[in-house]
Formats: sequence, structure tokens, C-alpha cells
Amino acid sequence: MNNFFILFTLCCSLLVPIKLKAATYSGSFSYNQDNNLSLGKSARDIISDDAYQLGIDIKHIILQKKSSRLTLSAAADFESFSTYDGLNSSQLKIKANYQFQFSNRFRSPTYNAFLQLGQGDYKSNLRDNINTEIGLGINWRYDDRTFLRGGLSSLSINADTTTDGSNLYQTFDNQRNTLFFAIKIKQSKRLSLYSSVSLINGDITANWSTQTIDEYALSFTTIRADWETIPDTIFADNWESTKYTADITKLALGFNYALDSKSAIDAIFQLLDADAGIYSYDIERLSVSYLRKF
Repeated sequence: MNNFFILFTLCCSLLVPIKLKAATYSGSFSYNQDNNLSLGKSARDIISDDAYQLGIDIKHIILQKKSSRLTLSAAADFESFSTYDGLNSSQLKIKANYQFQFSNRFRSPTYNAFLQLGQGDYKSNLRDNINTEIGLGINWRYDDRTFLRGGLSSLSINADTTTDGSNLYQTFDNQRNTLFFAIKIKQSKRLSLYSSVSLINGDITANWSTQTIDEYALSFTTIRADWETIPDTIFADNWESTKYTADITKLALGFNYALDSKSAIDAIFQLLDADAGIYSYDIERLSVSYLRKF
């Protein structure tokens, strides 16, 4: 995608003036499992797979004051699936994050606002997209061991969804709003436990067999007309992708274990429950990562 290289060039142009010694670099290598990639409800529509992911991140504080700072970062992620390689992707993101405090007391919360621009390039061109996310958050240190976070964000995904070069679909265009709360507790110098809950409202795009879609069309004829559906054989022939609006609850539990001052092992388990009124699904995700600072 041309837009991918445009964003890459923009990231480079913004980060070139940064002194290399002043920036921080980090990388990650992850193994991920997802038991419902297709967001299916019935057994015939549920597709699972595992994937490997490589991430690279560069971050620099470009403005520092006594009670505030502005950070600019750029990240690149590459993901490869074991079976369904149409989901293989490269993601590039650039993010500006502004943090400030009203007081420098120990328990004084830190507030932040961020803007993130991203580009996703998939082997399945239907999913290629440009995305924008904005958000507000608060970080609060309760004591030396307990850290709390909360916030809200809005994500907009604009996909290049075409079939024959002339018809434009919006099946993979998604708009989602998220409210979240997280807690991290340091168990020791090396080990930290963390958990979070997120409430998400917005669009999701599921991939179903045409048999399932026809069954829902017969049962919910008035709603079927509002669904945006497009042929999509990324998982199997005679399947389609359908977009609809849902309320999603996401629960996460994880741990981080420091191997040394620059590397750590991180593992997280996520459980998602989505309700679209006439349709619902569940997802279990597991990710294990090796993290490294340079």
C-alpha cells in the first residue's frame, strides 16, 4: 500500500531530528493464541489459530517540564499466522502523548491525552486500513506496590475495502469507543501482576459461512438489511464478512517477570464477551512475550 510507505516516511522525518542517545528503544517477540478469530457463534463458524509477532518501538521525550512532558513514539509490528496467512500483517503507528500533574506529591495522579495514527497492511487486502485513535487517561500510584490506571479512547478504522475496483464497501470500517480500568501490583522486585476490565461499544466485523448468514436473514429480516456484508474467503469458500454494532466486555489478567534490568517475560490471558442483541460470541486469547530494552 502506498499509504503505508507515506506513513513510514512521516515517522522517519519526525524522528530523524531526535538524538539517537536520547531516545529509548525496545523490542518484543510474542506467541499469540486466539480461539475465535472469525468472531463466530456456532461451531461451524468458529476459527482458531496461533501467530507469532515481532514488535519494534522507539520513544523520545521531546518536551520536559516540572509537571508535564510530551512524548513522541513510533512502533512497527509484524504478525504471522500459522494457518490463515491472509491475516498476516504489518502495522506502523506514530503516537504523541502529553502527560501532566497538578501536584508533585507522592499520590498525585498523572493525567494524559494522546493521539495515535496508524497504518495496517494485510495479506488480505480487504483489511488494509488507516486508523486514528484519541484518548484521555489517568494514572494513580496508591503506594510503592500498587498502581491504578483508567481512561477512555475512541478508535476509527478506515479500510480500503474493494472487490472489483469500482464498488466500495464499508464492511471493515469500524468505529469503537472504550472505557477501561487497570491495576498493577508489584509482588517482588522482579514480579508484577496486573488485571484490567474494558467496556467497548462499536463496530465489529465477523466472518461467517453463508449458511449462517442466511439463517439470520430469515430470522431477522428487518435487521439483515442494515448489515454490511461482503464476500470474504479468508477462512473458507462461501464465507462472507458482516459488520454490526456490539457491546463488548473484555477482562484481562497477566504477569510480568523481569529477567534483568533490560528484559522481561510477559504473559496475558484475555476473555471477551460480545453482545449485539441478536448475536453474541466469546473469545479467549493468550499471549506470551519476551520484552527487551536496548
